Amino acid sequence: MERFPQELAHAFAGVFPWGDPYTSVWDQSEVNTLERSANEDQHSDNAAMSAMYALMKTYGGLERCLVHLSGSLLIVQDEKRLLQREFDTEVERLQAELARVTRERDQAVQKSSELSQDLLAVREQRDRVTTAHRNCERMLVHVLGQRNDAWHEEDTLRARQLELEQ
Repeated sequence: MERFPQELAHAFAGVFPWGDPYTSVWDQSEVNTLERSANEDQHSDNAAMSAMYALMKTYGGLERCLVHLSGSLLIVQDEKRLLQREFDTEVERLQAELARVTRERDQAVQKSSELSQDLLAVREQRDRVTTAHRNCERMLVHVLGQRNDAWHEEDTLRARQLELEQ
C-alpha cells in the first residue's frame, strides 16, 4: 500500500458503484469470478470490480432468498389464519354440541328423576293394593269358612229334621 498509493486510491474508488448498487450489472463469467482471466478482463477493469461483482451476485442471491422467504412467510401466515378460523369454527361447533348434549343430559336426568318418583309411587300403590289384596283374601277365606260351617250346620240340621220326621 505504501508503494502504490495512487493505484490504491483508484482501486477503492472503483469498488463501490455509483447509484443503486443492486441495479449495477457486471457481465462476467460465473465460473472464474475472482480469477484474473480473459473473461474477467472483458467486463471488469481490476480485481476490485471482480470482488464487487461477486459481492453483488451474493447480494442478489440474498435478495432473491429474502423475497422467496417473504412470500413463503405470507403464504404460511395466510394458512395459519385459515387454520385459526377453521379451529375457531370447530371450537364453536363443539361448544354448541357440548351445550346441546349437556342440555339433553340434564333433561334425561330430570326425566329419570321424575320416572323414579313415579316408580316409587307405583310401588307404594302396589304395596297398598297387595296388602289390601291379602286382607281381602283373608277375609274371603274367613267368610267362605263361615259359609261352609253354616252350610254344614244347615245340612246337619236338615238331616236331623229328616230323622225326626221319620
